[in-house]
Amino acid sequence: MKRILKRRGATALATALLAAGTIAGPTAAEAASAPSSSTATLAPRSPAVLPTGVIISNNNVTFNGGVPVGGWYSLSVFPSGSYSYSGHMHTSGPSYNYSGVCVMRFNDGTAFVFQANGHMAGTWEPGSRNYDWNSSGSRQSIRDAWQASNGGWNVRCNKSVKLDVGSLVNSTVQAVGYVSKVIAIVA
Repeated sequence: MKRILKRRGATALATALLAAGTIAGPTAAEAASAPSSSTATLAPRSPAVLPTGVIISNNNVTFNGGVPVGGWYSLSVFPSGSYSYSGHMHTSGPSYNYSGVCVMRFNDGTAFVFQANGHMAGTWEPGSRNYDWNSSGSRQSIRDAWQASNGGWNVRCNKSVKLDVGSLVNSTVQAVGYVSKVIAIVA
């Protein structure tokens, strides 16, 4: 399956991950059975009445296995094409590198990867014990995908304190179902 990438403002990390093929398309069977978390069916020639936005807010983040990292993240995406992806992580132990990924796939197959990566200094390391991010903007491609899908979408978010960002992005993209195009947005 041919993968298509439109890159607008992505960092070198995201570009390298995508170019290296860490994001793979689904099989034909996966594409045929792609679920959707929300749909809005419009009658032909009806006025477009789409959902006012997708807001995944104040999601608390914790890790199993005694990892002393916690925080929150928030993702908001609107039919106008505007978005906001923000969050806060804190370590109360050794240093960690945090990676967070939210993938929003519209029913037309366009997926947007919202990604944040940062370092939290540990108890015996100079620097901040916090990692904060806040990325917002507007993309015509989000607006186009929203309209092409009549507001139908699916979203998945994952987090990690390991360095394998490529696997985290890949597993999150595959979790949303059929994807025909990936657009990276990195905080």
